[in-house]
Amino acid sequence: MKKILLLNPYTSTSDHIQPPLGLAYLAASLRKNGFKVVLVDANKERAGVKQVLKIISQNNPDFIGVQFYSQNYDDIKQLLLQVKLNFPQIITIVGGPHPSALPGEILKEFGKLIDFAFCGEAELGLPKLLKNIASPKHFKSIAGLIFRKENKIIVNPPYFSPDLDQFDYPAWDLIKPQNYPPSQHGAFFKNFPIAPIITTRGCPFGCNFCSAGVNSGTLLRTRSVNNVVTEIKDLYTRYRIREFHIVDDNFTLAKTYAEKMLSAIINLKLKASFAVPNGVRLDTLDDELLFLMKQAGFYLISVGIESGSDRILKKMNKHITVDKIKEKLLLIKKHKLDVAGFFILGYPGETEEEINKTIAFSLNLGLLRANFFLFQPLPGTQVAKKFPKNSLKIDYGKLSFTKPSFSNHISSTRLKNLQKQAFLRFYLRPKILISNLVRVRKPLQVLFLFKRVCHWLF
Repeated sequence: MKKILLLNPYTSTSDHIQPPLGLAYLAASLRKNGFKVVLVDANKERAGVKQVLKIISQNNPDFIGVQFYSQNYDDIKQLLLQVKLNFPQIITIVGGPHPSALPGEILKEFGKLIDFAFCGEAELGLPKLLKNIASPKHFKSIAGLIFRKENKIIVNPPYFSPDLDQFDYPAWDLIKPQNYPPSQHGAFFKNFPIAPIITTRGCPFGCNFCSAGVNSGTLLRTRSVNNVVTEIKDLYTRYRIREFHIVDDNFTLAKTYAEKMLSAIINLKLKASFAVPNGVRLDTLDDELLFLMKQAGFYLISVGIESGSDRILKKMNKHITVDKIKEKLLLIKKHKLDVAGFFILGYPGETEEEINKTIAFSLNLGLLRANFFLFQPLPGTQVAKKFPKNSLKIDYGKLSFTKPSFSNHISSTRLKNLQKQAFLRFYLRPKILISNLVRVRKPLQVLFLFKRVCHWLF
């Protein structure tokens, strides 16, 4: 039986440690097709290159599949170099957001360090590749596969299956969600252990700064309600999960579907809490949905606000206005749900005056928490594509929400100072500070909070 090691690489710049759901879906599909799977979350274990090489030696896999985010570019390159030096017989495969965004460049830039790559979803394509690895004539029929043929790089179009129920549940036994730290999406939670789940895939919106549509397609696809409910019940009983994070890009987009899902969760009568840490679109929320979310056990709604300037919101292609944001946030608060808001500072063309306007806006919205991200020109996004080819040289390894990675007319030093001001002005208000501190559930959270503050401010 052929063996594949799936790897979520260590990321020193990230303070979010959460189960690698994408790899768990791949693991389930591979096992279903007769492959032995080892899943290694080096980020959770804080395992660097030496430790990963030791794990590879112990498991002796035939293939290694690596989850590739753009921010990990340099680390993954060093890791794959060492893999090829120490285990030249192992076939290396990468997938994830970066190769999905830049399918024509990944094999060119990494050379022989990468044998194959995938763009888009790979639950169907990866098992097919491994079964036909010795028959290149089949490569052309594998959706999303990126491979070499006669010194040319071939990129097969990705396929986003409309039938999500065909995929087995994630291989939870390989990632053991109950063993993950409680602060998966930040420093706060209501119950523990926590597990992420998805109910939908795909994003039909075209926000210029976001690459969600590149990774999972532009058509919203849903799992059946029964399929999701069965997974929730299994996580609740087998792994004793007591908080569920729905990590969809668009959980509330299809209102009828969301209402059916929420009603089913209510009927389960679980002693569990729910949150949407990836955020939902404000313009999808109404009284009926928010009422059901509250009844289902949701305690926190995260929303992408992005800016307090209508001009910048229009440049971002957000299709929402400052007035509509205020209206929807009042609606959420009416249902006694806490709100966390996401903001972007330093968007191309944004002035310092507009950044200060956004900061002031954040203070007057009734938010419990706010996160102020520095703009990143993520590959595959519309905003990155709009730059002339020679005017924006992106160092992928330096992409960061906490350090300026884009040369704007506002200096990097000034932009970082504005970000610091935003966090300090928001959180040092006595009411907000106390409201968050009383939500600390475990002593270790205090240490995590301190590390997180240092990570974002310095």
